[in-house]
Amino acid sequence: MQRLSLSGLVDRLERLEPKGISLPTVQEILGEGVLDEASVQPFVGGRADRYARRLVHRGRWFDVMVLTWEPGQKTPVHNHAGNLGWVRLVRGQIREETFRLVPGSSLANAAVAADPADKGGCVGLECTGDAVIASIGAVATADRVRAIHRLGNPAEARDRTVTLHVYSLPHDCCLAFDLDRRTCTRRDLKFDPPA
Repeated sequence: MQRLSLSGLVDRLERLEPKGISLPTVQEILGEGVLDEASVQPFVGGRADRYARRLVHRGRWFDVMVLTWEPGQKTPVHNHAGNLGWVRLVRGQIREETFRLVPGSSLANAAVAADPADKGGCVGLECTGDAVIASIGAVATADRVRAIHRLGNPAEARDRTVTLHVYSLPHDCCLAFDLDRRTCTRRDLKFDPPA
């Protein structure tokens, strides 16, 4: 089986023409072979207060990053502002909960929006799936249809989780949803310093 370094993966992604960037094409590239953990290790490092996001590469068409999750750490429920996203499990396990807007939500395009159009409106979501990914090398995706989700290292997990994320186009914000209040707010995305 082919060994895949992080720099080799970035090179393959950067060689794609914009018209060749699709959910299945990048999923295939990201899921091929055994990822060389030594190339990922410089980006791995936990935080006590929340999961850590470290940028590996930012290009014209892609962001590539490594996230480190301690047990129980998770994202808020969020969208991807219309971008495509891929997550490869490097170590541990990752729980993914998926959501969709309920009929009558005041924010019709919450799946693709980067800013709430009506900050005072009702944004109801319903859960459409809940699964734990435990197969190293498995790749989950997000697109305009399957666009709102929450990721996290299950609280009952005993070990750290490491995931590799690829987004196209690069983006610096998303909508974060409050399920109890039925609202959403813009969240600016930042990277942690090197581990």
